[in-house]
Amino acid sequence: MSQADSAYTTSRSIFPAVRRRQFVTGGAAILAGVITPSRAESVGVSTAPDPVLDAIEGHRRAFEELGRLLAEQDAAERELRRAPCSRRAELEAKLSGLCEAEGALGRAEMKASRQLAGIVPGSLKGAAAALKYVRECYEARQYPLYEEDGYRLLLLSTERAICAAVGLAIPNSGVDPR
Repeated sequence: MSQADSAYTTSRSIFPAVRRRQFVTGGAAILAGVITPSRAESVGVSTAPDPVLDAIEGHRRAFEELGRLLAEQDAAERELRRAPCSRRAELEAKLSGLCEAEGALGRAEMKASRQLAGIVPGSLKGAAAALKYVRECYEARQYPLYEEDGYRLLLLSTERAICAAVGLAIPNSGVDPR
């Protein structure tokens, strides 16, 4: 195994991501047990659009756009490797432009993920949708949306939504949303 390969298999950052994922998905299971059907029925249902749904779609669009750009970069790089010398300068310029665009799209995706974590869902349905989306990002693409602070902010936002829905005191912020 090469040194780069072993870095991926022994990296400390991989194992905390798994624990964080288990914490988030395990928290959803615990929450499902706490909010019984009879308790959920007693909670008022809002007809207002849930702001977290817009945040989910915003992140989904940013992430898909970034994915398309990365696929385009890969295709341009493959084309460059096979290209005759007469086309190399043109293809290198194309690839360079695609690489420059990656920074802005990456920052837009990170901003969208922070917004998603910080928005307090307007309903239990919205809270469940946010948790499901974050879980699916990891399960489908092995892409953890957050590190520790991002997950803490997501949990705080979700906790606030749950407390508001069931009539409990809404906790103060203990997480920096930046």
